[in-house]
Amino acid sequence: MKQFAVSFICLAALINDVQAGSRDVDLDTWVNRDLKPYVRQQISSLPRFRNESLRFVVMLDDSPQSEGSALAIELRDSLRDMASDITGIRVVWQADQPGTGLIAGHANLDCTKNEADYFIGVELRETAGGQINITVRALDIEERTWVAGFNRSWQGSISSHQRRQLNQFISDPSFRGERNSPWDDSETDLMAAHLAYELGCNLLGQTAGEYIVADTGISGDVDPTKALVELVSNNLAGSRALQFSAESANAVIEGKAHHIDDDLFQYWVTISPTNGGGELATLSADAYVRIPDKYKAASLVPEAIYALPVNDNGVLTSFGVVRLREQQRCISNNSVFSSAANSNFRYGAANCFALQVRAEENAVVFFLNHQLNYGLVRLANEDCTRQSQARVARNGENLRFPLPLESLQSGEWSSATDWSLNPSRDTYYVIASTDTKAARAISRHIGKLPKRCSASVRAGLEGKALRTWLEELDAIAKHWESAIDWQSIRVKDVY
Repeated sequence: MKQFAVSFICLAALINDVQAGSRDVDLDTWVNRDLKPYVRQQISSLPRFRNESLRFVVMLDDSPQSEGSALAIELRDSLRDMASDITGIRVVWQADQPGTGLIAGHANLDCTKNEADYFIGVELRETAGGQINITVRALDIEERTWVAGFNRSWQGSISSHQRRQLNQFISDPSFRGERNSPWDDSETDLMAAHLAYELGCNLLGQTAGEYIVADTGISGDVDPTKALVELVSNNLAGSRALQFSAESANAVIEGKAHHIDDDLFQYWVTISPTNGGGELATLSADAYVRIPDKYKAASLVPEAIYALPVNDNGVLTSFGVVRLREQQRCISNNSVFSSAANSNFRYGAANCFALQVRAEENAVVFFLNHQLNYGLVRLANEDCTRQSQARVARNGENLRFPLPLESLQSGEWSSATDWSLNPSRDTYYVIASTDTKAARAISRHIGKLPKRCSASVRAGLEGKALRTWLEELDAIAKHWESAIDWQSIRVKDVY
């Protein structure tokens, strides 16, 4: 009995030592020495995974996500790569994997290639104490139940590099083409292969007859919409899903990009029968893509800036974003955020941006910012003075209002034409007045807004309160109609 008690104590101590070691191990060591071997052993030995298709995803609240932290997506990729060579299971094709292999002939048009039987989900959460909890589980997609006994977790502190990855929220490239993870305009070939695959599977799935289209005949420099249709057609040409013949064509293939928001478009490729009363149905495939041509990159001072059209009877001739060339310029060139002692305003040459306005006559100007999801604020001095910050734009001269470090990431912007209660992008406004009394009225009204004087966002005016404020601004502008002007711009990548 005594020997049994001693053995039990030793066993308990051993278990405690193992658990303590698991808690103390760093994330990279746990992934390489514990998680990967465990996942590999589970999916290669459990009978339920044999000859099944797996998809590795980032999870949140038991659902796969098309967005996630860079840390979670990197961990997911690591597990997926590890499992890709395990005999007896198939890791399904995903949009971010090189080489589609989808359309090179009918034999390779495998319409089950991206259909999964199980999700292997990676979920990251931050505890109240700042530690990170990671859980990896397997979900039976058809039954919507977690696989019993498949569960591995870790909790602990992460490195500063991993912390930056955790705070970097990005689109999951394996969901490329969906709204939260659109294609980039430089990925036209990959997008065309994806659309051709979807369209080809739709064609193979119908039984009403064959679709025959004429050769598009597109060549040379053409509209991007037509060029993408040509790429899709070329991908489909190697498949028996679609036939090409000018003499016996009974359908047409077309493409159209629908504007969704700012630079986001939903691109549709459609095959429509020419005889609307026949048995053939209209088939289509779609994907989201970013077409950023409407955004202008911030010019680098002293190069020429992008000018905006002059408003009717307006004072302001241009308003935009410029990149200041040197760190010294960022601190001293008309800078209202110039304190070298304040770490919030130490600029780097790579990301020093300013609002730039130009007027055709002397005017008092005020700068406002509608922060995405945080409301409208006035831009103030670094010392956050109570009085509204006004500047004087001299006739024909550029006035620059430097922004705090980290306010802008890329400096891309586009003109806007209205005041919105809920804009889809961060928006900057400039209000100008050529009359002293009008300027005082504007200053008093702007003084009602919360002020922002650092890179950190501040709770601004929203909802009903913002509507009331805008109605009062409208009344002031109408009273001083000949002396007040304004312009606005939307920016990208503000955080």
